[in-house]
Amino acid sequence: MEQDRYVFKTRTPHDPATADARVREALGAEGFGVLTEIDVTATLKTKLDVEIAPYRILGACKPAYAHEAIGIDPMIGGLLPCNVVVRAHPDGGSELIAIDPAAMMGLTGDPALEGLADQVSRELTRALTAAAAAD
Repeated sequence: MEQDRYVFKTRTPHDPATADARVREALGAEGFGVLTEIDVTATLKTKLDVEIAPYRILGACKPAYAHEAIGIDPMIGGLLPCNVVVRAHPDGGSELIAIDPAAMMGLTGDPALEGLADQVSRELTRALTAAAAAD
């Protein structure tokens, strides 16, 4: 797992469809659900008639954490859910990318959100690591 500025990312040998299924399963094992899904590839084809390699954004959320964060700062909804990207990597396989919750929560300047962000970070990175593992 690599941390790059405001995201965690990892490569997997799996094709994007398999990587997508695996990351959903791994997120579920950590208690996250996928609330939103954006098929960027299909959207760009429909709206701009542009073709790009598979690229999907999953909006992952763990309700207990969302509830806790909203209780601390009701405006936090603008930073939720945690985005997880599944994209075809140009060198083959796929790349899994997740927002670093600590970077995201750091925007609030509220130290009460730091511990929560650290816990979410640990669980998201575990899910990405599990999803990326070779069979």
